[in-house]
Amino acid sequence: MKTLLLLSMFFSLNAFALHPCEFEMTQDFREALTASGVKPLKVSKAPSKFRFIEKQMIHLTISLQEWLSGVSRNEALELFVEDRNDGEILYYHLDGKDIALVHYYPGDNEYGAFIEMKGSAFALLAEIRDSDIYCY
Repeated sequence: MKTLLLLSMFFSLNAFALHPCEFEMTQDFREALTASGVKPLKVSKAPSKFRFIEKQMIHLTISLQEWLSGVSRNEALELFVEDRNDGEILYYHLDGKDIALVHYYPGDNEYGAFIEMKGSAFALLAEIRDSDIYCY
């Protein structure tokens, strides 16, 4: 009986394991989060309150776009928070990892990156281009 209970708990917990690279589009990822009841642990969108590491992640995210590859950190921050772009950083704890979704809308579609947080460092997991997810 204990074995059956443990197996059912194992499969139930793993049924909600989410990783951005399991999805082709950000809309699919968002729908899976909603269906699983997962909400961001933190949302960061106030430019005056961005921490140093957040500014670095924003710069990386903006620089991923080919036509913006040479922008300065200050230019990247300006592009990220322009009124029409609605840039924000959403923090999640998914599949045992701390993941930040750094995204904005320079047009009709979403651009950004999924970044794994590792203490005071970070690693790029995936890029978002025109709402499509491209994993590394």
